[in-house]
Amino acid sequence: MTGALLFDMDGTLIDSEPMWHEEMRALARQHRIVWTAEDAHWTTGRPMAEWAARMRERGMALDGETIIATVAQAVAERVREDVPWLPGSLALLERVGADGIPAALVTNASRANARALLDSAPAGALRFAITRDDVQRDKPDPEPYATAMHRLGADASACIAFEDSGPGARSATAAGAQLWFLTTQLIESPVPAARTFGTLADVDHGELFAALG
Repeated sequence: MTGALLFDMDGTLIDSEPMWHEEMRALARQHRIVWTAEDAHWTTGRPMAEWAARMRERGMALDGETIIATVAQAVAERVREDVPWLPGSLALLERVGADGIPAALVTNASRANARALLDSAPAGALRFAITRDDVQRDKPDPEPYATAMHRLGADASACIAFEDSGPGARSATAAGAQLWFLTTQLIESPVPAARTFGTLADVDHGELFAALG
């Protein structure tokens, strides 16, 4: 069987969730709608269309895609300026790239956000990204992970997916991948996980690569 590594982006590889929350609140202030810290936290891991719809319900006059594009572009620019790598993520990606292990990014974020990360990642570490622009149904649907595994030519049961959110964890397991959950956002996975870690710094590279076969 052919295995592969699949990485979520926000909260898994980089600490960009605070950026998303800040840019959402900045847009809300600009358009004079209520958007609290609790609203921002609710968006973590959810499809962008859901929080854009909630903003419109609060009275924002922009259409959903414009809301998403505005916030996503602002976050992408910030990431390009200074990538907020989470502990262990850069070292693991360097090892993945050096060893030629098949790996891809799987995110509910936009293609612009994924490109900002791909351009900063170690050479050869991430072969491509599956984003909201590449699928019809975002996480928690299995489509994003299933699409990535198909493109990599990998067997689902031999793949390991790193996730930190409920929707992401459900998407990965529904697609048949082995879930290694990171507690950067939640204290535990909402679905059974094969392994649980604080960050990627806690992952033993030897154990990980052995699990890939």
